[in-house]
Amino acid sequence: MTMEKLVELEDIRKAREALPPAIRRTPIVPLSRDSSGVGQEKLFLKAENLQVTGAYKPRAAFTVLHFQSPEERARGVVLSSSGNFAQGFAYAGACLGLPIVVVMMDRASPTKVEATRGYGAEVVFCGNDPLARQPKVAEIAQTRGMTEIDTWENHMVVAGHASIGLEIVEDFPDVETILVPVSSGGLAAGVATAVKLSRPDVKVIGVQPVKANAAYVSLQKGEPTTNDYWDTLADGLSAVRPGGLPFRHLQKYLDEIVLISEEDLAAAFRVLLFRAKLMGEPAGVVAPAAYLTGKVDVGRKTVALLSGGNVTESVVQKMLQMSASGER
Repeated sequence: MTMEKLVELEDIRKAREALPPAIRRTPIVPLSRDSSGVGQEKLFLKAENLQVTGAYKPRAAFTVLHFQSPEERARGVVLSSSGNFAQGFAYAGACLGLPIVVVMMDRASPTKVEATRGYGAEVVFCGNDPLARQPKVAEIAQTRGMTEIDTWENHMVVAGHASIGLEIVEDFPDVETILVPVSSGGLAAGVATAVKLSRPDVKVIGVQPVKANAAYVSLQKGEPTTNDYWDTLADGLSAVRPGGLPFRHLQKYLDEIVLISEEDLAAAFRVLLFRAKLMGEPAGVVAPAAYLTGKVDVGRKTVALLSGGNVTESVVQKMLQMSASGER
C-alpha cells in the first residue's frame, strides 16, 4: 500500500488562505514568573484559548470541510473527539449549514458535550475506550450514509493546524523554541511541519503528560504504539496511540518530546491564571508547563501554545488545590 505523502508548505499556505474570517489570528503574549521578570520575558504564549470555541480546533475543522467535495459535505459529517474537535466541527457545521455527528467517550467533559450540542451537533457516546471511537464513527457513517472523518489520519487536519506555526514565525520572528502539546499528533505535526519548512533554525518540542505519553513511547520505539494506560487531568490529550500520518510528520520534523507531571500541569495552570490572566484547560497548559518547570532550555526565546481554555469549575478548583498543596 502506498503511504500518503507528507504535508508540504504549499498545502499549508492553501489551507490558511481558505480559512474563514471567523478564525482569529490569536495574540502572542509575554509571561513572567513574577513582577521582577516583566519586560525581560523569555516565555510567550500563543493564546489559542482565545480562538473561536475556546480552542485551536476550528482551524482544522474548517480546512477539512472546505476541501471536501460538495457531495461529501451534503451527506453530513461524522467524527470522533474528546471535546475540542467536537466543538470545532460543530461550529464549522453550523456556519456552513452541515449536519455534524460526534462520537465521544462517556468520560468526556460535560462542558464540552454541552457546548458541542449548543453549536447544533449530535453527540453519540461510545463508552470509555478511546480506540472504540473510530469504529463507532464508521458504523454511523455506513448506517446513515454520512461522510466519515478520521481526524487522526486526515491530511487536511495536519495542514489546518499548521496555520498556527506560520502565525508564530511571522508574528514573532525572534522565536528560538516552540512548545506544542501532543496527543494523537495532528496539532504537533502541523506546527512542526510549518515551522521546519519555513524556519528550520527554530526548535519545535512536543510536550505530553507522563501518564498520557503514547507519542513519546512511539518515537522511542520508531512506530505508532498503543499505551495500556491513561491517567491525566488533561482530558483533551486522550489518545492512547498517535495517528500514523501525524507520527510520520513527528518523526521528520519534531525535535523531541518532553514529559511533565500532573503537579507540573497544576502549577502552570496557576501561573497562567494569575500572572498572564489567561484561563487554560489542563491539556491547554501542557506546553507552557514544560518551560515553567524547566523541562526545556529556559534561556531561549520560547513560544508555548496555550491550546485551549474549555474547563469546568470543578477542574479549576482541583488544579488550584493541587498547585497550592503540591499534590501529585
